[in-house]
Amino acid sequence: MSKILVVEDEQDIAEIVAMALEHAGHEVEISLDGEDALEKMTSFLPDVVVLDLMLPKMDGREFAAKIKSDPLTASAPVIVITAHAKLKELLESKSELNVAAYLEKPFPIATLIEKIAQLAKK
Repeated sequence: MSKILVVEDEQDIAEIVAMALEHAGHEVEISLDGEDALEKMTSFLPDVVVLDLMLPKMDGREFAAKIKSDPLTASAPVIVITAHAKLKELLESKSELNVAAYLEKPFPIATLIEKIAQLAKK
């Protein structure tokens, strides 16, 4: 069982992802914006972050950069989920943002669960 922080501004999507991850045995917290997610990073200390890039208050790139710069949260791998991803841009920013994987919406929830399982083994 891993602790997963789902950072997604569309509440319906966040809840569906959270329910599926909980059903798979994970402990899940949801944040609907970047600022709330940053607060939850230090209180919840997730093993993996599932992150949408398009967020209110603080976008996903800024959030990822902030958690990477904090020794307490820097090791948490980030799985980016987004409908607005440009493959080239994501590949270029992958190491810069500590992105372990990315999924373009819509994606099969089983794929997300599999990627989390792979990251949890590392």
